[in-house]
Amino acid sequence: MKKFILVSALWMVAFTLSAQQPWTLQQCIDYAMEHNVNILQSRLQQQNADYQLKMSQNAWLPSVNASASEGFGFGQSPSYTGVYVSDNSSSASVGLSVSVPLFQGLNLYNTNKANQLNYDASIQDFEAAKRELHLAIMAYYMEVVYCKELKGVAEKQLELSESQHQRTQELFEVGRLPESNVYESAAQVASDRASLTEAENNLMLRLLDLTQALEIDNVEGFDVVSPEAFIVDGELPLASPQVTIQQALTHQPEMQAAQLRLQQAHYDLKAAKSAWYPSLSFYGGYSNGYYHYFTNANANIPFSQQLKTNGRTQLGLSLNIPIFNSMQTKYRVKMTELDIENQRLNIENTSKKLKKEIQQAYYSAVAAKQKYVAAENTLKSSQLAYEYAQAGFEAGKTTLMELNESKNRLYKAESSLLQAKYEYLYRCKVMAFYNSFT
Repeated sequence: MKKFILVSALWMVAFTLSAQQPWTLQQCIDYAMEHNVNILQSRLQQQNADYQLKMSQNAWLPSVNASASEGFGFGQSPSYTGVYVSDNSSSASVGLSVSVPLFQGLNLYNTNKANQLNYDASIQDFEAAKRELHLAIMAYYMEVVYCKELKGVAEKQLELSESQHQRTQELFEVGRLPESNVYESAAQVASDRASLTEAENNLMLRLLDLTQALEIDNVEGFDVVSPEAFIVDGELPLASPQVTIQQALTHQPEMQAAQLRLQQAHYDLKAAKSAWYPSLSFYGGYSNGYYHYFTNANANIPFSQQLKTNGRTQLGLSLNIPIFNSMQTKYRVKMTELDIENQRLNIENTSKKLKKEIQQAYYSAVAAKQKYVAAENTLKSSQLAYEYAQAGFEAGKTTLMELNESKNRLYKAESSLLQAKYEYLYRCKVMAFYNSFT
């Protein structure tokens, strides 16, 4: 117990220290894979499917049972010779039986195959759950990184406003600007400070979303790092959606799980139909007993002698021929046939859903690329316009209002560029993720 407490304490200390360090995207994904409730439930479902498979594999083994009983008879009572006698008696018996299924209409074989396919499908379900979590964590992470950079832009804009306000105050004091410009620049500082506060609040909310997805209770001290590299030059490094779709329909875990469950349904149908066939089993057993009479009308044979003479061994075959079982087998077969059709529809639906996701991801990435290039050009123009406005303000040719409008356009251009940048980065990562299964 002390060792457990020590290990737990060390783990908490390590976690606290790690929480103070910015998390990378891969660290977030790895942590979520170990703590996400849906992943844990999917892992339990996989383990349950494994147990079902083991049960069906062991159904070929013999069934061995032991029994023991003690009874009392009054009046006509059985004797060790098998003849009833007029006496009160007690009897004790023990037995051991063995039963081995020889033929059950291939029920055991088909059930085992169905459970094997169910287990294989559960593995693919687990991989699909991890894929969904991977994409979700990546989206949350990109939102946090985007808000972090947006906060940095807001901080820079506030610094510019404060510097501009100070410069306006200096020009007012030397009589080059009216006092109204001082109030206007102060209002701009207040507006940019409010924008920074909003950016900080948005960042905290996005961090909260990410920590909740990671199953971390406390957001305090949690932070992430920004991607170290962002390549935007050259052509978009994406495979065509047709190639990605063709490969995904074979390799994506959702499709594999759906295909496996269709195969499982066919074996379930064969197992259900096996109830119409005769079943044959081998059985064997050994039994022994002791009889004791309460009156002197019948002599009591010693216990050891009875055990020598009362033993009985039996071997045999048991044939069971189904004739009528309240139509249970018929409708069980019908239900299984419906399940086969449902699995076919599930494959079609999964295929359509996968195609839609890949097409949307691809064309969203293409659109995000174009949006990024446009935002980049807009930022260059806005930056140049702001520099001209700044120079004009210093020369007295541009009003403070015009300068603030130019600065606000610059801030909007920087924000739009950041949004386009991370949307493009996210879309590229999504397409890369789809292609990682090919």
